[in-house]
Amino acid sequence: MARKPIHLEMAGMLTPRERMWQAIRQKRTFTCMELQEACGRPMLNLYSIQDYLLALARAGYLKQLNKQGQDARAKFDQVRFELVKDSFEAPRLDKQGRQVEQGTATLAMWRAMKALKEFDYKDVQKAATLGKVCEVSLQTAKSYVTALARAGYFRTVRESAGPMPARYRLVRDTGAHPPAITRRKAVFDRNVGEFTWQQTEQEVVDGLE
Repeated sequence: MARKPIHLEMAGMLTPRERMWQAIRQKRTFTCMELQEACGRPMLNLYSIQDYLLALARAGYLKQLNKQGQDARAKFDQVRFELVKDSFEAPRLDKQGRQVEQGTATLAMWRAMKALKEFDYKDVQKAATLGKVCEVSLQTAKSYVTALARAGYFRTVRESAGPMPARYRLVRDTGAHPPAITRRKAVFDRNVGEFTWQQTEQEVVDGLE
């Protein structure tokens, strides 16, 4: 089967970092301004694009084709980069080009739920914890599983009873991106671009005390 175009492989709503990486994979060689145009609307900040390109270069994903100024900080239309190391997922890096682990726990839990036939939050925590690479606490797993259960992602296999947690089966697999718990305690699924659960007014008031 022929491979899908890059822009179709990464389905769902994309973060700015993912939009940049998708454009990088499509263009292969580019300047900062060319990449900004390729990212489309809403337009991304040139300085944010430049920071990400320099981080990718330091991490070995990009090669700088010409030398302009110190630390490659020349005019946005002068420095040209080339993709030399590809990756399906957009690299998550700090400004020095070091790998950033933020968000890996949620992704690991979502993938664990997809792989397990049925589970409780303890099973998810165990399956998502990969040594020092990804550490998931029991409380984090419990909060995430509870939120997705309320959002309708699971079928209940066994109700909770005393110290025994409820067991579930995933029935709403919406895509590759893990549903996110927002600061307002809502579940947002960017695979489908929807808020699937939000606190009721009473729950918000209860949390004020």
